[in-house]
Amino acid sequence: MSITLRRIALVLALVMVIPMLFVGCGGKEGPKKDEDGWSLGDSGKAATPDNLPEDLDYQGYKFKILYRAGEWCDYLECNGNIGDDTVNPIHRSVYERNRHVEARLNCEIKFVPTTTGALNEGAKEVENILEAEEYYDFFVLTNNLIVTRAKNHQLCDFNDAEYVDYTQPWWWMDVTDELSFDGQTYNYMVGDMNLINFTKMSAFYFNFQLCDERLRKAPEYFYDLVENNRWTIEEVDRLTKNCYRDLNGDNTANAADSYAFPWTGSEVTAQFVWSTRIADQLYERNSAGLVTLNIHGNRDVFEVAETLRDLLNGNPEILDYRTEPAGTFDGKIITEFASSKYVFLAQRLTAAVQPIMREMKDDYGILPYPVLKEGDDYISFIQSSSSCVCIPLIAEKNIEMSGICIEALCSEAYRYTTDIFFEQSLKAKFTRDETDKERAMSMIDLIYETAHKSFLIEYDGKASSICGSVVSSIEATSFDLQSRLDARTGAESAINSYISETLQLIQGYTK
Repeated sequence: MSITLRRIALVLALVMVIPMLFVGCGGKEGPKKDEDGWSLGDSGKAATPDNLPEDLDYQGYKFKILYRAGEWCDYLECNGNIGDDTVNPIHRSVYERNRHVEARLNCEIKFVPTTTGALNEGAKEVENILEAEEYYDFFVLTNNLIVTRAKNHQLCDFNDAEYVDYTQPWWWMDVTDELSFDGQTYNYMVGDMNLINFTKMSAFYFNFQLCDERLRKAPEYFYDLVENNRWTIEEVDRLTKNCYRDLNGDNTANAADSYAFPWTGSEVTAQFVWSTRIADQLYERNSAGLVTLNIHGNRDVFEVAETLRDLLNGNPEILDYRTEPAGTFDGKIITEFASSKYVFLAQRLTAAVQPIMREMKDDYGILPYPVLKEGDDYISFIQSSSSCVCIPLIAEKNIEMSGICIEALCSEAYRYTTDIFFEQSLKAKFTRDETDKERAMSMIDLIYETAHKSFLIEYDGKASSICGSVVSSIEATSFDLQSRLDARTGAESAINSYISETLQLIQGYTK
């Protein structure tokens, strides 16, 4: 059940040894281009072929693809930008990827946004589209918009898409397995076109100047902790004890002052919890796809909750920001960290690609989230606002065409777009340790190599909010995890009933 994303590890290994892919980006001469776009390169990822038929010709067919509106899927995964004149290398690469696939298949690719990017409204819109059987060739949606909201029998099984090749390195099969309701039926696929998944992995930031000023710690101290598997929650708790500063001189701790870091409720809490080893222990799945929960009596679950409660609720050096409005997690706290208000920032790699972080005056480093005990493996939790690809049942008659288009988009992203994201953007521009660049980049590699997504977390609503019980107990004034779990006695039967019911619906469907 452990998710290591072996495919990502292979990608990162290749990235370190191949030349840069585009002229003008600091590397050697890029791959040759024909009049339609990219052709296969000479080595490494750029030379990796797909197994799609040659000379495909869809005679101008217009692929209609639904995506979640707003920042989630647009520039990183779908449109790139409105034209080919964008200077952002990631967005330009996505735009060029689409044009190349269009030329290769002789088709048009039209990405259609939902009318709103808001979670509840967007989910309802998707549900209405599925119920009304409005035609789309496929969807590119965030997991929290589709996985727990749509019935699986309204989506095609990717096993029926002949040219979707699971053996190729651009498919994240460990993640796809976790998104499968029974571990075998693939309604939701994750591939290299889903760049948002890279940014949604948990990452812990530290300000170099403030660490030196308040903790007398240089960046190598933190890199050493990580590399020696001693970067623990308790170590974070110990370090934060000397971080607070009264900035306005009123001798009263308030939001105007400087703290170790802020926490904003379940966003931060969940990332701490699911970046520990309990994320790997919550359930087991049998050959039929049914699950056995490992929650009651699991001492690690209680130790994680108790340790985090001490950190977040018992440490005055950490700012409780739960009274702030929605959006604080991705907006205000990033801006305030960039203005050097906090020593640390508990966030995701989303923060690193924000423009405000590029303007930050102080240098900063990026680490994985801390573990529970020394020697534990690192786990980088992929939040449910990451994305996946799915095909609505209405498009089943054209599933071969949809599968080919998706395979082409993911293979082109693997060959070109992911390197633009990793090497030319995330590592080259968004890491700020110029004195030890190699170790700074190794922290990014570690986060990707240990990326983790859990079936139980994704389908938590079907499990009577077992995961939510752990998180809410840490946040509560009165710690009552035992009673909360005792109230969830029907969680295992509830999720197994859901799996069985969905299997029956799929098996009973006549194609």
